[in-house]
Formats: sequence, structure tokens, C-alpha cells
Amino acid sequence: MFDYSERIESFRDKKVRLSAELLDKLFAHRKANRDRLICRLPDQIEGLTIGESSFRPQGSSATQTIIQTRFTEEEYDIDDGLVLWRHQLVKRDGTELTADEMKQIVREALKDDRFSKQPRICSNCVRVFYADEDEEKHHIDFPVYRGWEKENGDSHRELAGESGWTPSDPTQVNVWFEDLIKSRNATTDGWGTQLRQLIQLAKRFCRSRPDTEWDRPNGMKLTMLVAECQSSYDARIDCAFRSLLERLKARLAFDKVIRNLAHPDRPAITKTTSDGNVVEFLKHIGEAISQLLPLDRTENDNEKSAREAWDWIFKSDGFFKEFDDQKREKDKKDALLAKAAQIGLGAKTSPFGVIGSAGIANMAHKFYGDSPDS
Repeated sequence: MFDYSERIESFRDKKVRLSAELLDKLFAHRKANRDRLICRLPDQIEGLTIGESSFRPQGSSATQTIIQTRFTEEEYDIDDGLVLWRHQLVKRDGTELTADEMKQIVREALKDDRFSKQPRICSNCVRVFYADEDEEKHHIDFPVYRGWEKENGDSHRELAGESGWTPSDPTQVNVWFEDLIKSRNATTDGWGTQLRQLIQLAKRFCRSRPDTEWDRPNGMKLTMLVAECQSSYDARIDCAFRSLLERLKARLAFDKVIRNLAHPDRPAITKTTSDGNVVEFLKHIGEAISQLLPLDRTENDNEKSAREAWDWIFKSDGFFKEFDDQKREKDKKDALLAKAAQIGLGAKTSPFGVIGSAGIANMAHKFYGDSPDS
């Protein structure tokens, strides 16, 4: 198969992962909302202590697997868990605040007259909205937790969910993921890092078409599947991603249930034994593999065939063609410069027009034209 790794690596870097500038902007908005909560919540809950250490980043922004949006209806999702002490979450009469009451208090603290759309209470969080219409459209979710220490010293956390306070650890997924990255990098240098890259590429593959065309698994499902199905490290990202697709196909053809590897004691992430978006994902994986299979034939071991296959998979919007065109021009320029350097060092031209060490000596060349006096 023609080596298309350099193109895919560049595509991931420029068109898939988020730029540092955009991340900084998203995190600045997160920080502004943290400041609102730190400033206002103590006025609403007497005796409450809250600071920067009360927040626990979650989701794809925390695991560094967040990717660029491609369609106008998509938006970035920043998750920031708020963990407060249970014994402080009480009303003036001494009774504990319910999950619904706590989310309402957090919502009130997050309101701001500058918002065109005020924060909204969702089933498991309070959501703050930004930029409804441009390519930086995003929202910030604040799941609210209460915590305490058990008699044996263990920490216990509960989420303010749709049906009240339910046990939930805001950091367990992050810890599991970071440990997995470190473990795989320790086994083979770059293996864990490539896991992140493959998750980003798998997300891009799923989001390469609009929702109206493809139903797709969410980020958590994809993260668990890629972590489970990643093969051994391959220096070529194109080979690594193709291997991932093949392993995903075999895995989902056998079993479509996706388990939460970070919480093995919890129920599966999938709602049924055959969720619709998982079934459709398997179908599109098969289509992608069908695009790659012809690349194994000798007549397709070329740049053009590889570009067509990978462009079908990722829908690069012309990125791959532009990269190939620029690379071709650069290669031509480098070749001309190399020949010029050979001539300058006394290279000769053979009877067949080949520049090298044998043949007729080349005359000195002036590349900027003759002087007016010559």
C-alpha cells in the first residue's frame, strides 16, 4: 500500500485536532465561568468553600482527543465538573440541598446579562452557551458533584443527576485514560501517543458526513472501542488506522455491546445489544475497508489511488490534493537545485543526458543572467 502517512499526519495536525489558539479561547471562557461560580456561590450557600481546586476537567478536552467541527450544526463541548463538600450543601434550616436545587443554584450563579442565551439545566449538568452561529460555536457543561470522606478514608462522590444524587467519580475516566497512555508508551515508545491520534482520526471518520447522512457513536463509545481494538504500534499512521478499522470490524461483527473500560463495574455504554448507531458504524467501517483493499494491488500502489481512498474516508475537502500538488512541486524544485549543485561541483553530462561523474564537463552557469558589460 502506497505510504500516505505524511499526508494523514499533516491532515490530523491541521484539520482534525484543535489549534492551541482555539483551545486557549475555549478554556478562557471556562475560566470566566469558574470565576463566576467562585465569586457568587458562597453568597447563595452560607459557609461554602470553593476555589480552582473544586473543578475537575472532563471529556475529550481533558483527554486531548477533542477535534475540529466540520458542519455548522456541530459545536464544541467543554466539560468541567464542580465538586463541593456534601456537609456544606445545606439550606438555612439544616436540610440537605437536593440535586435539582443544587443545579438551580449553579444556574443562577452562572447567569450573565451579556449572554444572548442564558444557562440551561440539563439532566446531568448546567450548560453555558457561546457563539451560536460561527465556526467557534460551543458550550460549557458543569456537572455538579458532592463529596465526602468515608470512615475508612476512601473518597465518595455523587453527581446531581436527573433522578437525584447518584454515585459517580468525575476523574475516573481521565485517570484510566492517562494511565493507559503511559502504560502503552512504556511498552512501546509512541504507542500510547498513537492511541490519541487514532481516536481523533476515528472521530473525524465518523463526522466526515453530516448527521443527516450518518448516525454515529458518540465520543465515549469511540474512545472505548479504539482503546480496545488498537493494534501494536506502527510507524505508519495509515497502516495503523487501516489495522484499527479491520479490528473494529471483526469486534463489532462479533459483539456490538460497548463497555466502559474506565468503570468495569458499571453497565455497558450501549443501551441495547445492537444500538442503531453502532450497527451503522460497522456498515461504514466495511465501506472504508473496501476503499482500501484495492491499494494492495500493484497497479494501485501510487499517490493518486491512495489519495482517492483516504479522501473518501476522511473527506479532506481538498487538503490531500493540495498537499500532493505542493509536494510534487517541492520535489521538482529540490531535484533542480540538486542538479545545479552537482554542476557547480564539476559534474559531467553523459551521452544520454544524465548528469554525473562521467561524460563531458559542464560549463559554469550563471543563474541570474549576464552582466550588462559582458
